[in-house]
Amino acid sequence: MTVVLPRLFWKPTAASSPRYNHPVHLIVVHRWGVRFTTEHAEAIEYRGVINFFSNPANNASAHVVYPGSAVPNEATQMVAWHEAAWAEAAYNSGADDVESADAIWLGHDHPGMEQLARIVAKRLHARSLPPVWSHTRGFCRHADLGAAGGGHLQCPTTDMTVWRQFCTLVEREYHTLPFRKIWGR
Repeated sequence: MTVVLPRLFWKPTAASSPRYNHPVHLIVVHRWGVRFTTEHAEAIEYRGVINFFSNPANNASAHVVYPGSAVPNEATQMVAWHEAAWAEAAYNSGADDVESADAIWLGHDHPGMEQLARIVAKRLHARSLPPVWSHTRGFCRHADLGAAGGGHLQCPTTDMTVWRQFCTLVEREYHTLPFRKIWGR
């Protein structure tokens, strides 16, 4: 089965800032952290996350919000790639951030995990970064950034079997060409 990037809708937020010429060295994977109950509820939470990130008073955002299979083949970009999202404190200026649905990390959405891996692989490819799990150059969990990254030590998962499965999918997708030339702003 070929995994494709979802359609990407643009809904900009003011919850962003310049990168100040800081090079991007990480793609950071997040989870929105609302307890999964049903796919329908997950779709509602997707809209809620977008609304939350739309308010700069919340001091939070992400480059991309991805709902997994709850809203098939859709994602929303909220921060342009050349700007910093407000996602992980000291790492904001050096990372692209993908906020993802809970169902993916709880084992309820394998197709969503595969498409999320494609998204991460695309950003790694676009940034000329290796498809390796690293908190210095590649991709990582928000949890891997520790206190300097905001202290979200369970994001997106603490289940290392699930995370390693995701890492394998990212590497596979990274080597599954071609990617769309342009995906997002």
